Amino acid sequence: MCRKLILAVLLLLYSAYGYDIDKLLDEALEEIQQESSIKYYDIGLKLFNEGVYKLAVENGEKFLNKAENGRKTEDIFLMLAVSYYIMKEPKKIFDLFLRMDEYSLSDDVKKKVFVYTNNLLVRENEWKRLKIVRKRYKDILENIKPFEKLEGKYSSFEPGVNIFRLQEGNIIGFNSVFIADKNLTLIEIAKRLDLGYDELKIANPHIDPFDVQKEEAVFIPRRRLLPVQNFQFGTIYINLSEKRLYYPVIIEGDPYVITFPVGIGKDNTKSPIGKFKITQKKENPEWVVPKSIRKENPTLPPVVPPGPDNPLGVRAMRLGHTEYLLHGTSKKFGIGMEVSHGCIRMYNQDVVRLFEIVDKGTPVEIAEKPYKIFKNSRVYLEIFELNAEDEKEILLYLIEKGVKLSPCLLDFYNREKRGYAVPLN
Repeated sequence: MCRKLILAVLLLLYSAYGYDIDKLLDEALEEIQQESSIKYYDIGLKLFNEGVYKLAVENGEKFLNKAENGRKTEDIFLMLAVSYYIMKEPKKIFDLFLRMDEYSLSDDVKKKVFVYTNNLLVRENEWKRLKIVRKRYKDILENIKPFEKLEGKYSSFEPGVNIFRLQEGNIIGFNSVFIADKNLTLIEIAKRLDLGYDELKIANPHIDPFDVQKEEAVFIPRRRLLPVQNFQFGTIYINLSEKRLYYPVIIEGDPYVITFPVGIGKDNTKSPIGKFKITQKKENPEWVVPKSIRKENPTLPPVVPPGPDNPLGVRAMRLGHTEYLLHGTSKKFGIGMEVSHGCIRMYNQDVVRLFEIVDKGTPVEIAEKPYKIFKNSRVYLEIFELNAEDEKEILLYLIEKGVKLSPCLLDFYNREKRGYAVPLN
């Protein structure tokens, strides 16, 4: 009926104005097809967000058959990969993986699709298909080495791991993929890669954090935005929501950012928010146990001497004139989690690196940002965990910047693209 009506209108235009009917018909049919593909896109994402994966896949595949390359295609491609992974469809996810070259997908989406394809084939013992997948996208498995190690006091930092060249605006790093060489947990992988547990977990929402099998892949989030767009070099920034510290510095005239995962205070003993300065630095500190902690655990002595059992680890730096410290740890795990009584906790090797390059008087700014959204050459969004109010703020910001993002798509990103900077336009 719709096509008959369009044809009647076109014939009228042709007879009245002499328009090229073939051209008008092509344009009209193209518009109908575009509207139809958008319908499949919207319905597919909505069904996926509601957990109706089979119907989401049906609409997603219809969209791919009609749509041209673009951000929407990336969204649907990732949605299909996750859906096939959840539904345990190894052949379908394998076929989807082989179709990646037909579309202009970003490296991050390719890496995500690889992770889900790889892991499902491992779980289903599909070794022949796995071999094809590994061979076809071997470049995805290679770690990015952005620059050689620096010399002097920065020689202990690992390029692409805890020190990065600053890109345009306030963006650093590139995401990568890790392949487990034995059965591991995300806690063990995080420690090995100088990451925090929570940031690794939210970037891999469909991986069992306590059962990463040998040959399974993990998406490694390293492309990040600094917590402040107009940051100051020489100031330490800590975002409690992502449990990460940033320290932008100039080294031999070039801009770099040093960054480490941190452990923070628990709900009832939250880490402080505000502006501080480092007022004290101690090597191998003793721990003067606060009265509040001794009240919780009367067996603790008034003072714990330096050593392997000291909770402050091997270095400590005081924040202003407070009891809060930026320090190491005696625990094997806990970095990237809410574990402390308010202090900022670091891996021992990381706190030693930071201690060596930070002077007394260095400014420290601590904030709690569940998301970061900034406009550089493009608008970037980095999500950790959103509530309804956060989503409203993001959508209003995007309207001001002329970026269209539906609440449904934002919900999808809050599920599947958390923990790393995502371009929105």
